[in-house]
Amino acid sequence: MAYYCSYISEKYKEEWECLAQKHPSSGFHQSFNWAKFKQADDWDSYKIGIFNEKDKLIGGAVILQFHFHSTKTNFLYIPEGPILNYDKDEELDAQWKVLETAILSIVDVGKNAKTTHFRIEPRLSICPKWFLSKFTKAPLNLQPKYTQVADLSPSQDKILSQMKPKGRYNIRLAEKKGVKITKIDTVNKKDREEFYKIYKQTFERNKFEGKQKDLFENLMTKCKPISSLFFAEYEGRRIATAYVVYYGDRATYLYGASSNENRDVMAPYLLHWSIMKDAKENGYKSYDFWGIAPQTAKEHDWKGLTNFKKKFGGKEVALVGAYDHIIQKDLYEAFLQKHEL
Repeated sequence: MAYYCSYISEKYKEEWECLAQKHPSSGFHQSFNWAKFKQADDWDSYKIGIFNEKDKLIGGAVILQFHFHSTKTNFLYIPEGPILNYDKDEELDAQWKVLETAILSIVDVGKNAKTTHFRIEPRLSICPKWFLSKFTKAPLNLQPKYTQVADLSPSQDKILSQMKPKGRYNIRLAEKKGVKITKIDTVNKKDREEFYKIYKQTFERNKFEGKQKDLFENLMTKCKPISSLFFAEYEGRRIATAYVVYYGDRATYLYGASSNENRDVMAPYLLHWSIMKDAKENGYKSYDFWGIAPQTAKEHDWKGLTNFKKKFGGKEVALVGAYDHIIQKDLYEAFLQKHEL
């Protein structure tokens, strides 16, 4: 079958979102909303569709481009993509050839070109053999390689029963203490301020580098149609929070935090159980806790966070991670020495 590529305009937005939401190798990073958020965060974005001979949109990619002004270089990145038929080698190869040509058209490939490589990170658990001839393993994954995913298909009782006993106990404790959960679909400035206040306490307490406040303002504005903000309240004060993105049949816990106050009431446990119940009631099939430490890691910055997430049960999902297609080897090698990407 013959394929061709074309840039996707707003005209194809609904058709693209439907495709990306249903495709197993994709996720919210391939949404128009995420592209708008990244544009506000100094990335360029390109949307390229793959069409068959009947002019039906069957694949493609939302492609991000980041420029390093100090070295005047840039690289391209396809998170949770590209969307291709990974199950059939012949179709996969044909689709990739037309997409690769379209991607390279973004790049001025010549002696003055400054694009080092493009990186892909599809949501796949098994690495296709096809990858090995086209890509090299990236030195760093830009998205979590390991994640904990809870199945929301069973009844609430069954979901609770597969949690660890301490997880169920802490949920009941928070309920008994009177913790209340609120869901906010239209986030205002006060909500963002309270979210960031709790978030700042969390990264200072755990001694990790947090995100800037502006990032969350852009995120919650640009991704408003596909996200909600949750708060856990105790005695009239917001003491825990979670930002959740919805795409396809999956709800994803993207960011969260808990206050230094009233940690004994176990608010985060009831918070996430409430999010899971809400997602289930709204037809979502899974809750992705978004990032855990690998099982083989004896020491890891995410160890405490991982222990928390695993108390909710579910299963660990290991993804293939990121792969690079090198455009200019000398610039790529210099890029790896200069940037932690």
